[in-house]
Amino acid sequence: MSLTQLTRKNQAFVWDKNCEESFQELKRRLMTALVLVLPDAKEPFEVYCDASKMGLGGVLMQKGKMLRGS
Repeated sequence: MSLTQLTRKNQAFVWDKNCEESFQELKRRLMTALVLVLPDAKEPFEVYCDASKMGLGGVLMQKGKMLRGS
């Protein structure tokens, strides 16, 4: 069972070996990948956003990389 399936309505929450392996891989990728960089004020920015009745999200990107504030 994938981690996504655990979030489905009327789905029993059963944490098995596959879930644990997927979770550990997700943690490893989030902690080791360089995903945030400092912005270069001389370069153009791109803003990606999405909204629904459940929430709002946005990403500031430059040269195909997500940015973080200094």
